[in-house]
Amino acid sequence: MSNEANKQVVLAAIDDTTGRKNQVHRVLAQGDFVVTHATTTFPDGGQAAAFDLWQVADRQITGHWGDQEPIVERTANGHTQVDGVAVIDTAAGTDATRRVAEETVRTILVDNDFSDLDRYLAGESYIQHNPRFADGISGLAAALGELAKSGQSLKYSDVLDVVAEGNFAYVRSVGVFAGADFVFHDLFRVADGRAVEHWDVMVPR
Repeated sequence: MSNEANKQVVLAAIDDTTGRKNQVHRVLAQGDFVVTHATTTFPDGGQAAAFDLWQVADRQITGHWGDQEPIVERTANGHTQVDGVAVIDTAAGTDATRRVAEETVRTILVDNDFSDLDRYLAGESYIQHNPRFADGISGLAAALGELAKSGQSLKYSDVLDVVAEGNFAYVRSVGVFAGADFVFHDLFRVADGRAVEHWDVMVPR
């Protein structure tokens, strides 16, 4: 099936499958996998930013992994957890986007190599939607430094899945935050060989 056909399978079933109401902001597909990024509303009225990874075969959902973080009203960067560019540039090179995203995660978050952030991230133009971090590489470096000082260091240990389409790429990983095992969902928008915008959800596992 095509990417678009797989997306439609997921979008038609997402509310019933997750048991919540989802306002989907971004959806990308590659091969048998579909990723949705949504504002989700629970039966009690609470809202969260959600990432869901779906596996589709023969017009049926055969696998699903997902996590959510509560919506935060005030963020360190002034953006919300779900706003920003939403339209995929399908003319962009998917393979190149996938490579940039995976190298960014492996270098910065798995290896904790911060020696050349400008190589992977778009300098001070890097747009951040993680509510804890300010925009730009200075915001990321400062926040990671403060976390380390307070004993809440962040380190990924393994990349589990990468899904890319056009100029967007999603990476699901596991690692440790503040001494606890976590699952990390990262979505990057890529331009000119670097990540220019980032959304994420991180939850204990």
